[in-house]
Amino acid sequence: MFIFVLLFLLSCVYYVYFRRMRKPLYELSESLPNTGCLPIIGHTHWFLGGPEKVLKNIQQLASLVEDSGGISKVWIGPSLYIVSLNPDDVQKILENCLQKDSSYRFLQNWLGNGLFVAPVDLWKAHRRVLLSVFHNKIIDEYVDVFGEQGEVLVERLKEQINKPEFDVYKYITSCMLDIVFETAMGEKMDVQHNPDTPYLRARNAVMSIIGMRLFKAWMQPDVLFNLTPYSKQQKENIDLTHKFTDEVVRKKRMLHEKNGPEKNLGRRDLLQLLLDRETKFTDEELRDQVDSITIAGNDTTALVISYALLLLGCHQEEQEKVYAEVKGIFGDSSRHPTKADLNKMDHLERVIKETMRFYTVVPIIGRQTQKELKLSTCTVPAGVGCAVLPFAMHRSKRIWGPDADSFNPDRFLPEASAKRHPCSYIPFSYGARNCIGRHFGMIVMKSVLANVLRNYKITSSSCGRLKIEILLFPVSGHMITIEKR
Repeated sequence: MFIFVLLFLLSCVYYVYFRRMRKPLYELSESLPNTGCLPIIGHTHWFLGGPEKVLKNIQQLASLVEDSGGISKVWIGPSLYIVSLNPDDVQKILENCLQKDSSYRFLQNWLGNGLFVAPVDLWKAHRRVLLSVFHNKIIDEYVDVFGEQGEVLVERLKEQINKPEFDVYKYITSCMLDIVFETAMGEKMDVQHNPDTPYLRARNAVMSIIGMRLFKAWMQPDVLFNLTPYSKQQKENIDLTHKFTDEVVRKKRMLHEKNGPEKNLGRRDLLQLLLDRETKFTDEELRDQVDSITIAGNDTTALVISYALLLLGCHQEEQEKVYAEVKGIFGDSSRHPTKADLNKMDHLERVIKETMRFYTVVPIIGRQTQKELKLSTCTVPAGVGCAVLPFAMHRSKRIWGPDADSFNPDRFLPEASAKRHPCSYIPFSYGARNCIGRHFGMIVMKSVLANVLRNYKITSSSCGRLKIEILLFPVSGHMITIEKR
């Protein structure tokens, strides 16, 4: 009996201590509008259910936040998040909070301390090196790779001419994997002709498990996750992807030590360029960086291209404008796009930008305050999570006007863009920790889309329902039909 009383008293003392230490959080929470917060569990119930339901709940939550002035709170169990849809506050968060939110830890077993998930101090050191590798002049050297793989894609799509609708994402993601493998690692994988490989199966399995874990509260504690069969499955598949990258890194390291940087003539892949830098990376660090580049560079870009085709299939007048533009550049030539060609594709670039607004493939950005941060209606203590919702911001009628739900590439004419707040449109995030591959992404999207659209006329129906699985996916796929131009 004494033991039970003692345990009860200790629990009471701990609870009082716990509440006292977190008093600033509770005071902050009480100062912000209530958006459906329940006792103890907070907003955890918003994140229960499948990926389609979770996305709908996030949209509903965003609507409540916007109605309450653009800034509010979300409690996920004992963790407090500040949610903002106000561009001024979003700018402060993304400029001042460089630490990724704790939810990104689910990616660390896979991507280690790669640029995407690295702690701030390590990220700063590595970012400086990687910026030189992702210099525009270096990325422009890969334009031939984009054109070659785009040509393979056009050839592969021939099997779908005048056939029933099909999911074009399967073709686009294979094309992008070939591009990313060749530019990041110098490996010609030929995924477009061999899409079902052990590496790709393992990669997709890991993405699926991490996506599931992010939005299932009971799967988030490691202690509970490790009791499930998913833990073993995730480890086996991560080990398989690491083995592949480790072999490439070892091979490149041996060649580099044998030949030296001065003998690496011609176009070099990003891994070679990292080996040439004065800052020396270990093999594990190189693997982390290359894996991060491969994962981040493929899925996001492939999704935007697929959504662009879907939207152009629904908006034939916009498709014809793009076709006229690329036809004017290439005529009847079947040559690959050059850098000069890509620079002329102004309307296509606006289509891509409007696609990224309409279907923001990274719907949520999570950061954590490292010091006190003053926002428009509150002051956030250190150690608090901040959630930015680009998907909701990009559809906000308050920011984009009453026609925010319509597809209009002319929103991105220079004179229109100049009038907007810099954080009203953040498909590549914003601030020092924005997407390092944004130039790579834009030119590869223009190159691949130009190749497809000058060869095929696209038809599609509405995208319909969406879901969140880390990234934004359509429930029924990117379904289109094609016919030869």
